[in-house]
Amino acid sequence: MNYNRLALQGVDIDDMDFIKHFNLPSHLAYTPKLNDVILDTIFKQNLEGFKRQGMSDTAAGHKAGELRSKARKEIQALLKNK
Repeated sequence: MNYNRLALQGVDIDDMDFIKHFNLPSHLAYTPKLNDVILDTIFKQNLEGFKRQGMSDTAAGHKAGELRSKARKEIQALLKNK
């Protein structure tokens, strides 16, 4: 079973596509842990992006954290429906 968010939403995409895109260890594929690692990776990217846009460290962390939290809740809801 694919556990990436898009697959959980019905899109025909394999976990290995995310493994390759984010350069992640292959043992994460086909496990729910994949989404946690992707969310943390995107959090770090968002944090740096917000800081480059001129946000303070605190504001950038808050905004990136909100986005990660929202995405995590959406993924958890999708997993409950599987």
